[in-house]
Amino acid sequence: MKLVMISDTHGRHDKLIMPAGDILIHAGDFTPRGELKDVARFADFMAKQNYQYKIVIAGNHDFSFEDHRSAAAQKLLQDAGIIYLNDSGLEIAGIKIWGSPITPWFNDWAFNRQRGSDIKKHWDLIPKDIDVLMTHGPPYKILDKVFNGQLVGCEDLLRVVEELKPALHVFGHIHEGRGVVKVHQTTFINASSIDVAYKKDFAPIVFDYQSKSALNFSH
Repeated sequence: MKLVMISDTHGRHDKLIMPAGDILIHAGDFTPRGELKDVARFADFMAKQNYQYKIVIAGNHDFSFEDHRSAAAQKLLQDAGIIYLNDSGLEIAGIKIWGSPITPWFNDWAFNRQRGSDIKKHWDLIPKDIDVLMTHGPPYKILDKVFNGQLVGCEDLLRVVEELKPALHVFGHIHEGRGVVKVHQTTFINASSIDVAYKKDFAPIVFDYQSKSALNFSH
């Protein structure tokens, strides 16, 4: 099962050259600021992509998925054949996938939660037998360093991931942190598709998911 991963396209999805695969994953921030017209453009792009499954979570820029426009925004994705996850999951060919848009509080963006008990209750929903975890933001100290050197990932998310040990944890949010790293049993992917200046576009990251212990990738 080949997974193709992108994130933080911010309306620039049409700049990407999409490789072949079975599952397309977008880890959030697919619009500049969540306007429904931008959601519709993204849904149209996704509908044209040749993947059996297309799975999306929202990000902190995708405001319409958390405000009064939420039903309309979700319907645009649903009508395009896109699976939208929001603290929810599904199973595909034996691969258990869970997705959450939540990130630690920063300047009152969408899906922001205060660190501590407020954000922890979202991570407590993640099933213990998950294989692929999708979150918009990174865990603490893993591909989460911003331009000034500060580490901004979520400490509570790190603790949960260390406990559950998913095979794959894909996220974005911190454009500067793009990359792939394996820590113990989990491969972490920051799949951000553009740089911090919103100018350079990066190729999707591709993983061949054979089993929980056999992961091959190209990026």
